[in-house]
Parts: sequence; C-alpha cells; structure tokens
Amino acid sequence: MKKTMISFLMAAFVMFAFTTNSYAQKKVRKDVTSTSVDKSRGSNPNIKEGMPTEDVAATKSRGNCSVYFDSYSALYIQVYVDGYYKGTISPYGSMKVSVGDGYTTIYCVSAGGTREWNASGDCREAYTYTLR
Repeated sequence: MKKTMISFLMAAFVMFAFTTNSYAQKKVRKDVTSTSVDKSRGSNPNIKEGMPTEDVAATKSRGNCSVYFDSYSALYIQVYVDGYYKGTISPYGSMKVSVGDGYTTIYCVSAGGTREWNASGDCREAYTYTLR
C-alpha cells in the first residue's frame, strides 16, 4: 500500500511539472530604437489619453498581462499602451506595466518630446522592450 501511494505521488508530481511548463509564457526581449519626432501643430495620434490630472481611482482590470520596459536612454520616457498613459521611466530605469485586458501597441516618447519609440505585441508572450 505504501509503495502504491509513493508511486502515485511521484506520477502526479511528474505530470504537474510537465503541465505547468507547457503553459508558461514565452519570454521575448525586443530592442526598440528611438526615432526623432517630427514637429507638428496638432495632437499626437499615438496618444488617446495623457497622464491623469485628477485623483480618480482607476478601475481594476481583469486578466494577468504585464509588459516590461528597460531604458538604455538618458531621457525621461513617458509610456503609453494602446494610447493610454501608464507611467514614466527614469533615465536608465525599468518599469513593469500591468495591462489586464491585453494590448496591441506600445508608444513611448521622451519627456521633452524629441524622441519616440513604437512597437507592437500581445499577451501571449512576456515582452520586455529595451528602449535604446
């Protein structure tokens, strides 16, 4: 009886180990090089909603999706996911953004508006965007 129980537990452990690894997200590191921003008199089409100016509690999103940013730039960088402001990265800093409902694009712009970064992705893979 004891041998059967040990065999059962070992088999369950092996099955658990294989199933948890098969569902793990693939980690992808993507280099994104900055480009200069063309001067324009209109609003930026990549930004739907800027940084909040009032203290209003954000709604809690569903799902579990995160996007990571590593900055190799000496500039402060504002981060937008699908056009919505998510935060500012310090020079040579990093940041994690939670986007519970998924995403399709990231847009980053320097605080002074002279450099920008664009990329696309999704929640099927764990993306880390390296901003250069």
